[in-house]
Amino acid sequence: MLGIIRKRKPYIHSHWYVPLLDTQSDPEKFYQAVEEELVARKVPGLSVERIDFNEGGILDANRAYLRLQRERVVLDLCSAPFGTSWWFSCRTAELPRVLYVWEILLVLAGLAGFFALYWQIFGLIIGAIVFCSSLVFLILVFLTARSWAALDEFLIYLPVVGALYESCVRKETYHRQDQWLMYGTIVNTLVRGKVSEFCKAAGEENPQFITTTARQIMSPRELEKYGYARSRADRE
Repeated sequence: MLGIIRKRKPYIHSHWYVPLLDTQSDPEKFYQAVEEELVARKVPGLSVERIDFNEGGILDANRAYLRLQRERVVLDLCSAPFGTSWWFSCRTAELPRVLYVWEILLVLAGLAGFFALYWQIFGLIIGAIVFCSSLVFLILVFLTARSWAALDEFLIYLPVVGALYESCVRKETYHRQDQWLMYGTIVNTLVRGKVSEFCKAAGEENPQFITTTARQIMSPRELEKYGYARSRADRE
């Protein structure tokens, strides 16, 4: 309900997988190996968590994926059996975020509530001064966060406030774009290396990394809602 805290379906940008015939592996050991490698590489701003995705219907079992996330860019990894065979897969995706009208109204309602509280505590004149000072402080925090990585990361994960900050204050820069590219490239390379290691341990010396067309799990309505349908049409 509150912005990015809700687990939204990701928009998938790319997808590759490695099929192994008549082979078995251990997903938990694979996930642990990836985590240890990323810790050793000290990838900045990276969070790692297990995500359970449903295999199909409501009554179906869940499949554990390893999610590597930096800001709103995620890599979802899977290692799982397929009969007597096995596969590894990796999707590079983006968690959607937009600033909704209800979020703006909620922020305005919160500001009005703070103003009423200051008015009651300090009186109208002093309360207005304190309220304006608080607004100035908040704006300064937003402006400072654009050049302070830790504060920037903290704000973008906040519900509602994060959406407001990202939509209205946080700007696109060469440096931020380069960091996104470095994150995607380096983490993808490390993951492929670990997949190759586990394939060799299973007796497959030359695993086949197959890049496939990214199929979305979002509905057409969701794609339109988050603006991805328009972006795709513009590219075409």
